[in-house]
Amino acid sequence: MSSAAVADAAPAPKNSKKLLIMILAALLVLGGGGAAAFFMLKQTSGANHADGKKSAERKNPSVFTALDPFTVNLADPSRDHYLQIGLTYEVYAADVETDLKTQMPLLRSRVLLLLTSKSSEELASPEGKSKLAGDLVMLARAALGTSRAAGAQNSERGVVDVHFSSFIIQ
Repeated sequence: MSSAAVADAAPAPKNSKKLLIMILAALLVLGGGGAAAFFMLKQTSGANHADGKKSAERKNPSVFTALDPFTVNLADPSRDHYLQIGLTYEVYAADVETDLKTQMPLLRSRVLLLLTSKSSEELASPEGKSKLAGDLVMLARAALGTSRAAGAQNSERGVVDVHFSSFIIQ
């Protein structure tokens, strides 16, 4: 064999090793993602099967309604703090979403009043954020309770939860 043929043959194992490493890395990432999805779905389905009533109630997938972001002054007596927050309500069905959108001016007004009554210290902790989320859900349920269509249905079933899409205290 000539020296040129030997030189051409030498890079081939390097390239195949790189290719093998890339394929193994891709399989590892995909396998890890699949395992994570499996465990998350297993936990979710396990929670619904443990409570038969919950599983029977939630036949339809949730519908999400995003509100325009809020920027408010917080109730801090000594300093000016601002809160910028994005909210998305999770509702039980599309007709509840329609009712919520109908009541949006009322809901936005109540949310603004609630947010401006909070201090930065209250909202800084995870417990404060959790309490705020519960208060926001109650506000939405109350707003739905004032609409004629939601009055006929159980408002506890209407609004499932609220999710923060952004939460900045400055």
